[in-house]
Amino acid sequence: MLAVPHAALRARAAELARAAAWAELATFLGERPDAREVAELVPLRAESLMLTGRPCEARAWLAETMGGLARRRERAALRKAHNLLGAAHFALGELEAASCAFSVALELGREDADDLTVARATNNLGAIANVRGDRARALSLYRLAVPAYQRLGSALGLAQTYHNMAISLRDLGQYTRADECERRAIEHARRAESPRLVALALLGRADLSLRSGDAALAEAGARRAAESFDALRDPINAADARRVVGAALLAQRRLDAARDALDEALRLARAHGSALHEAEALRTLAELHAARGDVSASLRAGWEALAVFDRLAAVAESAQLREWLARRLGS
Repeated sequence: MLAVPHAALRARAAELARAAAWAELATFLGERPDAREVAELVPLRAESLMLTGRPCEARAWLAETMGGLARRRERAALRKAHNLLGAAHFALGELEAASCAFSVALELGREDADDLTVARATNNLGAIANVRGDRARALSLYRLAVPAYQRLGSALGLAQTYHNMAISLRDLGQYTRADECERRAIEHARRAESPRLVALALLGRADLSLRSGDAALAEAGARRAAESFDALRDPINAADARRVVGAALLAQRRLDAARDALDEALRLARAHGSALHEAEALRTLAELHAARGDVSASLRAGWEALAVFDRLAAVAESAQLREWLARRLGS
């Protein structure tokens, strides 16, 4: 294949990015060997792979290309690449590697006075702290990111951070405050014209409805989010949406429909390497099997979920699940 001149390569990549044609963009850049030579296209392809649920490919692409960025001293692209490498590791449940990559991005951002990278890395380190059960540290990091995004006028960053804050507050049982954060996330996501973040916040609100006892409302919200993620070709978030659908159906005792939704959630999570969503789907499947009286299947799914939570060092989830499994064994 003849090499595409860099100007034409940049122009076509920008056109696909403006159209949010992420799958086409990932394929286009992956087929052009000279894309590796254009600094800004390296993180752009990684981002397109992440947005289409392909973190393994994003990690591999960055491993192949980041050395070249470093040798050419392409600092701006390298900052973005480290942050995206952290995101790929995070999605795959490789939290130590994710923390290292985000920390490097944070250091580079501070050295280069890149406030946007600093805010992104801070926000992402907060997400790791939350998975590990350190809600207080997570919230403190998010509260550092918010004013930085405000100064930068980044509606997208604010939407991401308020959604993350809502997750931590939800995990602390502060549902009213969590819902307020999800509402703010939706406002900022709409201002940023990001349907993906709107759907994430809507899914967050559906999860809060479920925990607050309104399973029917939770089901409706999660189905709406799942439809959005399907339209966006975002299978990883679609997996989580179907997990919430399944949990809502379980709460309504619609067990066959719940099993279908949870099986699909687990399939998508495993197919795209999302360790956290896999563990959460398995935990809900364990609860479904328990509701059906199938003790052996319930314990099997529960132990599988526990193994993944332990690998993630998700200490709060692991402790809660161990307690639940002990009660099942005791009964």
